[in-house]
Amino acid sequence: MTMWATLVVFRKEMRDHLRDRRSILVAMIYPLMGPLLLGLMFFFVGGSMRVNEVAALVVPVVNPESAPDLIHFFESRGVEMRPVRRNYWNAVSGGRIAFALVLPVHPEAGEDTPLAVRLVANPARFDSIVATGRVVDMLNQYQHETARSRLQTAGLSAGLLDVLTITQENVGTAVGPAVILLTMIPPFLIFTLFTGGVHVALDSTCGERERGSFEPLMMNPVTRNQVLAGKLGATVVFTLMALAVQVVAFWVMLHSVPEESLGLVAPPSALRLAIVVSVCLPLVFLASAMQMLISAVTRSMKEAQTYLGLLPLVPGLAGMVLALAPVTARPALAAIPTFGQTLLMGQLVRSEFVSLGFIGITAVATLLTTALLLVLSFWLYEREAVLFPQ
Repeated sequence: MTMWATLVVFRKEMRDHLRDRRSILVAMIYPLMGPLLLGLMFFFVGGSMRVNEVAALVVPVVNPESAPDLIHFFESRGVEMRPVRRNYWNAVSGGRIAFALVLPVHPEAGEDTPLAVRLVANPARFDSIVATGRVVDMLNQYQHETARSRLQTAGLSAGLLDVLTITQENVGTAVGPAVILLTMIPPFLIFTLFTGGVHVALDSTCGERERGSFEPLMMNPVTRNQVLAGKLGATVVFTLMALAVQVVAFWVMLHSVPEESLGLVAPPSALRLAIVVSVCLPLVFLASAMQMLISAVTRSMKEAQTYLGLLPLVPGLAGMVLALAPVTARPALAAIPTFGQTLLMGQLVRSEFVSLGFIGITAVATLLTTALLLVLSFWLYEREAVLFPQ
């Protein structure tokens, strides 16, 4: 009988909110914004960097006549040297050219005197970062080959220059800016979890109280705990709907982006995204419990909207910080609700190793926090103040 009464309230809430198709449409559009924004960043930023890495390199050079050997070295490797006569500094800062290679006007004579070469770049632009990186590599090649030639002319072994043998091995499947872009997925998921069912939570208590239907509902032959459980169930369902829409949208976006874009070798598999959803499930109940609690303690819809509008910012900002300053997952951090999930989801989307123990710690800590919030919510619902807040 208890379960049946809860299901009756749940059906009532679902029917009421499914009638409002505009609210449902808007609630489902929000989860699509994250994948759309991230997909555009992959296409435009990745496309810009890929063009700079693959296309023929154009080097704007100032005073090219002062170093003909260097100019010949670049041109022999398919580089187009484009002379820049004046205002190269303003051209770089204004974005008209990506960078400028500045050679001295009057280079000092003699092989013992190094050539003073300057690179004027704009680190705020991706095309400048990629292009200057290629130029620096070619300048190092020129310096190395020139030094080898001079050693051989002097009768010395060219091996004297080989101080180190460097081998780089990448263990991740995403390199470069792709790591930063992939790490932006968890904050979007967290934000959706705390906004997907907020319209249901707002209307469940504050809305019904202002419409005058909350008190008649409490007069029905159901306990207040059953009313809260039914309303909580509806909030959970709409949050799960928003989460499902966003996860599917991320999967479609990641499989629509060219694999070579930004060094993305392979997008996260469907299995890893399924594990991401499992990591998010405790947060679905935590977010719903927090929203129901706020809706119960606030006196009006305006006050509840203010609090619930600020609610997603705290866990969302933590995810943004982790995207720029990655933190090693430790049991103490995994036990922090939302923070632990953000850490784990970041590892999953980057296809890194994930500890099952950390997943368990995060889930248990989040569910315990949810249980405490629900106990407080049930206690508030038993008080008369929930009907007539002061």
